[in-house]
Amino acid sequence: EAKAEGLDGEAGTRLREERRRLEERYAAEAEAVVGRAAAWDRVVDEAGDRGPLLEWFKQRLATRAYLRTVIDDLSDALGERQDQHVSHRRH
Repeated sequence: EAKAEGLDGEAGTRLREERRRLEERYAAEAEAVVGRAAAWDRVVDEAGDRGPLLEWFKQRLATRAYLRTVIDDLSDALGERQDQHVSHRRH
């Protein structure tokens, strides 16, 4: 809607706030992944069952990918997208 109809001041403010909130969540997901790296190393070193941890990492990375898409879409709608060169974007 924002792309098609434009944004008034209040809508733009709401979208920027939502984008900020999602960017914080995106960063928190990254911190969570980094925080589990030692657990991964431990499981690998001990030849343990990597399945549950692997599934956890897959979920976190999928969440990050989704959040990145939504953040980029919000930036597009706001006319503030900075990385237009990305070739893997959905169409």
